[in-house]
Amino acid sequence: MTQKHSELRVLVVGQAHVQTEFQRQLADLHAAFLFVSRTSDLSQLVRNEELIHVVVLPAALQKLDWWTLWNEICLLSPRPALLVYTHTASFQLWSSVLESGGYDVIVEPFTDEELQGAVLRAARSLEDESQDEFRDFLDE
Repeated sequence: MTQKHSELRVLVVGQAHVQTEFQRQLADLHAAFLFVSRTSDLSQLVRNEELIHVVVLPAALQKLDWWTLWNEICLLSPRPALLVYTHTASFQLWSSVLESGGYDVIVEPFTDEELQGAVLRAARSLEDESQDEFRDFLDE
C-alpha cells in the first residue's frame, strides 16, 4: 500500500559521492531523501510502493542500465516527476527526456538554489496534475 507523507520525498540515483553532494545542496528543502545506486535497490522501492515525489536521475550512468532504471521509476504510483542531470545538454537530450515523460534536464554545475528550484518546480508540476498526495508539502 502506498504511504502518504507530508514532506517532500526526493530519490537521487547515483554513486555515493553524488548522493552526498545532492543531499548537501538540497538540505534547505528539509526533504526526505532516498538514494539508490543500483537497479535492484530501485526495484525494492517499487515493490515497497514507496511514495516519491521527485527523482533526480543522471543522463550518463556507469554500470547502470539507464532505461531499466527509467522503466522502474515509471512503475512507481503515483509516478514521480523526473529530473535528469548532466554535464552537457543538447536539444536532443532535452527533447528525449520530455518525450519520455521526464520533467526537465538540469546542467551541472548548478548552484544549491538552482537545484532546489528545479526540484521544487518538478514537485509543483505534480500538483498541476491534481495529485492530492503531493499537496501538503507544497503549501508550506
